[in-house]
Order: sequence, then structure tokens, then C-alpha cells
Amino acid sequence: MINGIKGVYFDAGGTLLHPHPSVGEIYALVLRRWGVDLPAPMLQAAFRDSWTRLTRTPKDFTSEETEKEWWRNLVMMTLGTQNRPGNFEDFFEDLYVSFSSAEYWRLHDGALDCIHALRLAGFKTGIISNWDHRLRSILAGTPLCGVMDDVIISSEVGCEKPDLRIFMEGARRWDFEPAELLYVGDSVHHDIEPCRKLGWSAVLIHPHEQAPPEVGVVGSFEEVCRLLDVHRDS
Repeated sequence: MINGIKGVYFDAGGTLLHPHPSVGEIYALVLRRWGVDLPAPMLQAAFRDSWTRLTRTPKDFTSEETEKEWWRNLVMMTLGTQNRPGNFEDFFEDLYVSFSSAEYWRLHDGALDCIHALRLAGFKTGIISNWDHRLRSILAGTPLCGVMDDVIISSEVGCEKPDLRIFMEGARRWDFEPAELLYVGDSVHHDIEPCRKLGWSAVLIHPHEQAPPEVGVVGSFEEVCRLLDVHRDS
């Protein structure tokens, strides 16, 4: 159990939300609308490789134009020169808009129940996410709309995780001490390590990497509630 917590921030992508049916399948669906038929597993693998390479450095989103340019480069890298539709810009716009729709995103099991239980128990809840402006339109189309006290998006505040400043902004908005904050995320590097440097509590959920032994890992959102002595039916 973790004592003294007053507020819980969550990561968005991979923690609360996941693409549905999958990034590869969404790419394949949109590509077919533009006359290109490619297997979803191949697109999924290519996307993961491109994402890994491009996210080695901060995305540096400073405007909607720089956001779109970053994603355009990612899509071009994912498809390569041979698999791009002839009218690439129109295709890219279609894909970009598709990923801004809640239609292609789902909440992880238990996420909404956990947030409702935390709020009923008196905790503040919020999101701190490395995302672009489209996150707000996605959230507006999900049950998360209206149930978060704050949403902090990297492209809006000018810094992204693991930069300590984005977490410090979260503490400032709620006027909480570091020991009063818990962060729930899916990345040791982007989520857990910066929080620990600031004195926050932090736990890993849905990890896509091997967690060091000193990092707390939970297997479900129900476990997050139990850490705070909150019962889902409270």
C-alpha cells in the first residue's frame, strides 16, 4: 500500500488507451481505401521499427504543423518508397484524421472503473501524455471525457517525458507535494525514472520492456486501486 497520495496521473497511450484493432490493421484499412493492399502484420512490424528509430530523440512538437510533419515522416518511413499510394498526401491526411477519432481507440480493461473509484474516494485524477493535439478529440469520444481533473499534453506545454518539467507542471497545477502524487505508466524510461527523481510514487502497468527489480509493477487497474486502499465498489 502507498500512503499519503492525493492525486494520480496516468499516461495515455499504452496505459489507458490502445489502438483498435491495431496500428497495422488501421494502416491496412486506410491503405485499401487508396488502392494499396498490404498485410497488417507487416505494417505493424514496420511501424514499430520506425517508431523506435524516430522516438530516440524528442519529437519537439511546437505547433500543429510540426506535429503533422513528424507523423508524415513516420508514415513515410513505415511504408518505404515502394508501398506508398501515388496520392500520398491525400492518403496521409485520411490516416492522420482516422487516428484522431475515438473510433480507433479503446480503453484498457478496468481503467474507467479504477478512475471512477479513485475519484469517489477523493483522489484527483489526470493525464500526463506525450501526444499531440489530437488526444483531446480522442478523449472527447471516450468515457474518459469529463472524468479527469487535468490533461497535460506534451505538445501543448512544450516538453515531453522523460523531461522532468512536464511532471513538475502536473504538481504545480494541483499544488501537491511530490510525496502526494502517484504516476501510472507503461515505460520505465519515460514514466517511472523521472517520477522517482522528483520524489513521486510510480508504478508500471502493461510494460513493453523488462522492468528492473526495484520498479513496482501492477498487473491490472484493480491493483492500482488496492495500492491506495481503494475498493472498486467504493
